[in-house]
Amino acid sequence: MTEKEPTLRDVIRAFRAAPYLFRGARYVAKGRYDRALADFDRAIELYPDHVSGFAHRGTAYLWMGRYDQALADYDRAIELDAAYASAIHGRAETYLKMERYDDALADFDRAIELGAVATSTSPAGIFIDRGVTYGAMGRYDQALADFDRVIELGAADAGVFAVRGATYRDMGHYDQALADFDRAIELGAASAGVFMGRAMTYGSMERYDQALADFDRAIELGAASAEAFVGRAMINGAMERYDQALADFDRAIELGAANALVFASRGTIYRAMERYDQALADFDRAIELDPTEDEFAAERTEIRQLTGRSDTDDALPSNPGTKDT
Repeated sequence: MTEKEPTLRDVIRAFRAAPYLFRGARYVAKGRYDRALADFDRAIELYPDHVSGFAHRGTAYLWMGRYDQALADYDRAIELDAAYASAIHGRAETYLKMERYDDALADFDRAIELGAVATSTSPAGIFIDRGVTYGAMGRYDQALADFDRVIELGAADAGVFAVRGATYRDMGHYDQALADFDRAIELGAASAGVFMGRAMTYGSMERYDQALADFDRAIELGAASAEAFVGRAMINGAMERYDQALADFDRAIELGAANALVFASRGTIYRAMERYDQALADFDRAIELDPTEDEFAAERTEIRQLTGRSDTDDALPSNPGTKDT
C-alpha cells in the first residue's frame, strides 16, 4: 500500500521516535549495531507504524549479516509504504548478499524507477550494486553499462574501478581488468580485495611472479581467507614451488575450504612431488565430496597405474609427514 496520510497522533509519535532513529543511525555508522538495534526497537515501540524505523533497523540487521531479519523489516517498511525507495534499495542489497539475484535485480530496478538515485546519499552505490548483481548473473554487458553510468555520474571512485576490473576479468578481458585494478589502487583502494583481484588476473595471464607478489600483499593486508590461500597455492603450484603450495592448501583447508576442488588440487601437488599415497588420499576425498566429477576419478586411476595398484584397491592410508618410497 502507499503511505497513508499522517494523523496528528502519527506526527506526535514520529516526533518522539526521531531522537532514537537519529542516534541509532549514528551507531550504525560507527559499527555499534547492538546499541543501534536497541534505539530502533525503542523507536518502533513508540511508533509501531514508522516506516523509517523498520527501514533503519533492517539496515542494521543487513550490516550484521542477519539477513532474514533484515528482509522482515524491509518487507514491513515496504508494506507500510510501497514507494519507499530506500527500503526497496536496502532489500535489494539484502537479496544480493543472499545470492537471490533475480529478486535483487527486481528491487534495484524498482528503487531506481522510484528515484532512489536522486534521493540517496550515495546514488552511485545503487548502480554499483546492480552492476555487481548483473555480474553475478553472468550478464556482463549490463554490468559494465551500470559501472560506466557511475563514472558518468562523476562518482568514479576506487570502488567502481575495482568492481569493473573484476567484471572484465570474468569476461576474459585481462588487459582492461588490469587497467581498472591499477586505477583503483592509484585512487587509494590498496585493499586486500583489490590486490587479490589483480593477482587472479595476473594468474590467468600466466604472469606468476606478479600474481604471487599481489597475493602476498593481499595476505599481508589481512586477506586471511581461504580464497586468498587457495589462489596463492595455485600460483605456487604453477611455479613448481610445491612445499609452499602445500602449506597454502593446508591453511585454506584449516580456514574452511574443504571442498572437492581444493583436495584435488592438493592431490595434484602431491602427485608432482611423487607422494602418491597422499595424492590418492586427496583424490579419494575429492571424489567423496563430488562423485560427479569424472576428472577426479581419471586422475586417481592414473596415479594407481603409475604405482602398480589396481583401480579396485582401497585407498592406502596417508602419512602427510613423509615422502612415499
